[in-house]
Amino acid sequence: MVSENDLPVAIIGGGPVGLAAAAQLVSRGLPVKVYEAGSAVGSNLRDWGHVRVFTPWRYCVDAVARKLLESHGWQMPEPEAFPTADEIVDQYLAPLAKLAELAPSIETNARVVAISRWGADKVLSKGRQTRPFMLVVETAEGTRRDSARAVIDASGTWQTPNPLGAGGLSAEGEREFGDRMAYGIPNVLGRDRHLYAGRTTLVVGAGHSAANALLELAELAQTEPGTSALWVTRSTDLVRIYGGGDADALPARGEL
Repeated sequence: MVSENDLPVAIIGGGPVGLAAAAQLVSRGLPVKVYEAGSAVGSNLRDWGHVRVFTPWRYCVDAVARKLLESHGWQMPEPEAFPTADEIVDQYLAPLAKLAELAPSIETNARVVAISRWGADKVLSKGRQTRPFMLVVETAEGTRRDSARAVIDASGTWQTPNPLGAGGLSAEGEREFGDRMAYGIPNVLGRDRHLYAGRTTLVVGAGHSAANALLELAELAQTEPGTSALWVTRSTDLVRIYGGGDADALPARGEL
């Protein structure tokens, strides 16, 4: 019988937060298991790899992860430079995941689809907290159940975007026409250019993803006749959307 103290801390997601958590735990001598649903670490970031983030490198790299990387000869990028999502993966996450301290603990193409406690059904509460966690993991080889002493969910929300409708429900027709909708930040000026050039695009949302999409559509319209955008928000107060401008704590965010 394996002692719970010998079980790993399960981390769901191999992105910046998940790998930072893994580095922190490894530095404390704790066993770790990272589950990444994609084919490589940082797979969600690859979806918007063309986007330059508004936080400089010094905010993107975990202190413990940096120390671990530098012990293997890694050099920190210019701290005040603003990386793209692709650069974060290529220059930080991928090298971190290859380190001998972390690589054996990372499994890709492994999706955690359920979490429970071993031997505890939904109506059992007595002593539930003393039982190890049970993770249902889907892989190409099939479904299995793993044990863990604790679970950190660092999967993020990229694969579970907000629906267009009010009240957390899909808008009428959203599911039927889902294949014609892009959730997130499409590469309007790059690989997705042909989808938007010469067409009218509806941009829904008041966040930074919407701001990036609108700016790229406006730039595309300068060279592609017939390109236009409609912007829909739930709020009638656009001050919050525009952010802090010159007074923003993050200048690059204020520029949006």
